Amino acid sequence: MQDFTITSQRRAELYHWFTALFSAPLVDDEIQEFGGYDMHAFLNSLATLDPLRDAAEAFRLQADRVLQLNQPQIELREQYQQLFDEPSLLDTSSLAPPDEESMFLMSILLHQHGTRLQDDDPLNVCNQLEMMATLALAAAETGDEQQRTALLDQQRELANQLLLNWLPAFVTACKQRDSLGFYAAAAQLLLAMFSMDIHYLNNVAQ
Repeated sequence: MQDFTITSQRRAELYHWFTALFSAPLVDDEIQEFGGYDMHAFLNSLATLDPLRDAAEAFRLQADRVLQLNQPQIELREQYQQLFDEPSLLDTSSLAPPDEESMFLMSILLHQHGTRLQDDDPLNVCNQLEMMATLALAAAETGDEQQRTALLDQQRELANQLLLNWLPAFVTACKQRDSLGFYAAAAQLLLAMFSMDIHYLNNVAQ
């Protein structure tokens, strides 16, 4: 049970981190953290996992390149706007149109658990990532086995019915449209993490 709690907390941390990367343009203080000890330790921890090593190192390289830009915040904001303003790659319906059952699932989850984001659009990439974090953390904190099982089932449904469908297309689109390479590298790292996570949910988590 302790292993499950630690794993769920770590999974929630990762989904929260990706939500923060994609939900809004990064400000200068956040960008400068890429050169700090905590960020390097975080990426080192990801790189110890074979499925994440290449993606983690590629993201580290892109983060270092951002720090070397003349105006990192301005240039990264411009890239963010090209990718995530209208038409936005954060709209999952443009990547993989969901079926009615999947839409209903996400709407129910938002109603049950809410979101820390201002936009509660069930088709928004960040809301779905944030929901994965919320469900993982709730599963870690509950002492009720039946509730924990239900929360795991919700994570599996969300991962298999929604994220699995749009995430590969999201990565491809970011690579095609991101001239800087930072968000493309972040998307690739997200996909690598998710590939591990969905295997965990489908085959390991109980």
